[in-house]
Amino acid sequence: MFQARAAHVLGGNITYTCLGGNNYQVNLDLFYDCSGTAALPQTLEFASACGTQTITVPAPAPVEVSQICPAQLPNSTCNGGAIQGVHLYSYQALVNLPPCPGGWLISWVSCCRASTLNVIGSPGTYLEAGLRNDLAPCTDSPQFAQNSVPYICVGEVFNFNFGVTAASGQNLIYSLIGARGFATTDAPVSYQAGFSGTVPVPGTTIDPFSGQISFTPGAIGKYVFVVQVDQYDANGVFIGSVMRDIMLIALPCTSVPPVVQGFAALSGPAAGVLFIGNNTIEVCNGAPFCFELVFSDPDAGDVLAISSQAATLLPGSTVSVAGANPMTVTVCWAGDVAHSPVNLLMQVNDGACPVINTSTVGVTITSVNPVGGQPDAGVDASIQVCPTALVFNLVDELGGTPDPGGFWMAPGLGFHGPQFDPATDPPGTYMYVAGNACANDTALLIVAFSTNFPDAGVSGVLNLCGNAPAIALTSGLGGTPDAGGAWTEQVSGNPVGPIYDPVSHAPGVFVYTVPGVSGCADASATVTVSEQPQADPGIDGNLAICSNSAPASLFTALNGTPDAGGTWSGPSAIT
Repeated sequence: MFQARAAHVLGGNITYTCLGGNNYQVNLDLFYDCSGTAALPQTLEFASACGTQTITVPAPAPVEVSQICPAQLPNSTCNGGAIQGVHLYSYQALVNLPPCPGGWLISWVSCCRASTLNVIGSPGTYLEAGLRNDLAPCTDSPQFAQNSVPYICVGEVFNFNFGVTAASGQNLIYSLIGARGFATTDAPVSYQAGFSGTVPVPGTTIDPFSGQISFTPGAIGKYVFVVQVDQYDANGVFIGSVMRDIMLIALPCTSVPPVVQGFAALSGPAAGVLFIGNNTIEVCNGAPFCFELVFSDPDAGDVLAISSQAATLLPGSTVSVAGANPMTVTVCWAGDVAHSPVNLLMQVNDGACPVINTSTVGVTITSVNPVGGQPDAGVDASIQVCPTALVFNLVDELGGTPDPGGFWMAPGLGFHGPQFDPATDPPGTYMYVAGNACANDTALLIVAFSTNFPDAGVSGVLNLCGNAPAIALTSGLGGTPDAGGAWTEQVSGNPVGPIYDPVSHAPGVFVYTVPGVSGCADASATVTVSEQPQADPGIDGNLAICSNSAPASLFTALNGTPDAGGTWSGPSAIT
């Protein structure tokens, strides 16, 4: 449905909460530039195999969420001042959504979008959320804890996390997607050259398991980012999704924003804890553990401050802070499957004014129960891989009988998927972990790239005389072909020997194949053989002629079937 004044919308999302039975409260959160006009009523559409309905929701009272220091809030555009401010409008609708095959798609679309650096023109804005209550009755969607429009410093690294949370036992997967909303539809918008939905700013990265985003804005202005969060139950079944379309506003800063130094690191007790890397921790139910993060600010005089959701999301946890800049934040807790998984949002700021410089980090903590039996990760192994080989499963290369369902750590202890792609993955030592934080086993796989590429040489041609002696087919190849290959006829595929004899072989195209090793593909080259028949000068003949006779043809005096085009020689000049 068309929504007016969308040019002042800086972003938004749709989420939902089950109230019991098939009744849901659906929230449409819209961030507005306060320099525009006030928000209007908005219309949500609900579509499923059971039918489609729309609900128009009146505009709520706005809440200011400007990233401005408290002393300067009275000077924001939300309060009649000149500093850009942001209002959050949280629209709420109550709706009954009976389970339908394929679930429900909840959507909102506007006509317009503010001009940005990475999207062409000012297309519309489209938001949606998916609800699979046919698979998971009365489930809440993932919820966004971070509710502001980030102001960021041009030319400086920016770390950001939406702090998305979900119900206990559910898992979330994050991805960057293309913005939508072209011409008041859900059609994709077009991006400027060098930008895309998956890479909204060159160099952007997103962690699929924690949702952590990092990038460096190269110019002053607005950038569109769209993050999709897919929701899975404990059995890996997809049960819903939400998205946030948001503008990040790059400004010239007078001070440098704080940064996080590396990833979270375990400190203190380690029994029953797995540090998976990328700020992802798995802990056995009831096992105590601590982790720490270090934040710093290049402006030595800045005093850093930290805020987090630990008190709410990690009941009974403690948070301690050491130092002001750099600042070490230590969080201690004991695993609790009743509060799992948790995406703990930690935001540090440097107290800059009027615009506060921030850095946000999410740490994902998953609590697990013990599993029966002793895990078996298999036996360590080493493999040679061709850089041009196809994608393969890492676990297939381990020795022994590794348990399925484990996870892999890449060199540098970053989480890695189950497959290895020689085109994009680096060589090194990969670790397979079977079991979980309560009991586990590991096996190492050393992956090295092979330098022994098969070389069949360069395709060539052999032009032979019909009565020539036998010759090696490899003499028709260029380059430096490896020995030990095999020859076949190209047309029939039948094998042939390495020697070509004009007397017993027919001309044609012959293929030389050198088998690949270490996953490298076979190499092949061809030799095209052509034969020229033996030259025939004919049979000796006699020519009797008077000295005063007219000139005569020597060629016709020859016997047999001489080839034309030859040359003559004799005791005197011949014409």
